[in-house]
Amino acid sequence: MTYSEVIERPAKEHFRFYAAYYLPVFAGIRAYTIDELIEGINKADGLSIFYHVFHPMFSSHVVPEDLHNDFAVWIKNELHLDELAYRVSDISAEEPRTVEDVRRDLINILSKESYDVKAKRPFNFMTCKPVVYDLGKEASNFAELLDQIASITFRSIAYHFVFKRVMGYAPKNDFSLWIERNYSEFSDISKKLSLLDPQTYTEEEKLREDLLTILKEVFK
Repeated sequence: MTYSEVIERPAKEHFRFYAAYYLPVFAGIRAYTIDELIEGINKADGLSIFYHVFHPMFSSHVVPEDLHNDFAVWIKNELHLDELAYRVSDISAEEPRTVEDVRRDLINILSKESYDVKAKRPFNFMTCKPVVYDLGKEASNFAELLDQIASITFRSIAYHFVFKRVMGYAPKNDFSLWIERNYSEFSDISKKLSLLDPQTYTEEEKLREDLLTILKEVFK
C-alpha cells in the first residue's frame, strides 16, 4: 500500500469534532497568603485547577509568556516571591498527568517552605462550567484529520487534546487514541503527540502549530 493510500484509507471509526467553552464562576474561595492558597487548592474542585492551570492557553485568558498559570502570576505580582512563582509555573502536565496530579504538585511545591507575606489583593479562585457542543465535522481518514486540525476552532483542539485528558475523562488525548485505533503504523506519531505539555502553552496557535508539525511527519 502506498503512502497516499495509507493516509486516505478509511478509518474504522470517524473522528467526530466537538468543542467547548468554559463559563467562569467564582468558587467562593479567596487567598491572601501562601497558606491560604494551599488551603484553597486543596478545597477547589478539579475544574478550578483546570481553569487556573490550563485555561491560560486560550488567547482570551491573558498571562505573561514566562508564567504559565494563574497561581504563578499571583505569587509573583502580589507576593513578590519570584523564585516560587517560577517553580509553580514549571509544573509538568504532560500525559498521563491529570488535574489531580497537578494539584498534588502545587501543594508540594508551596508547602516546602514558610512564607510570612500577605497580599493586598487576594487570589480569587474561579471554577468553570464546560459547555460542550458538536461542530458537525468529522474526519474519515488520517488526511482529513490533518486538514481539520489545521482549520478547526482552537476550542475543539483544546477539548480533544487537553480538557478530556487532564480531567480524567480519557486515558490520553483523543487524537492519539484515534490514531492508535485506526492507524497503528503511525504509533510513533501518537506517542509524540502525547509528549506535548499543554501547561507550557500561553499561545493557542503555537499548540496547533506543534500538533500539525508532528502529524505532518507522515510525509517524511
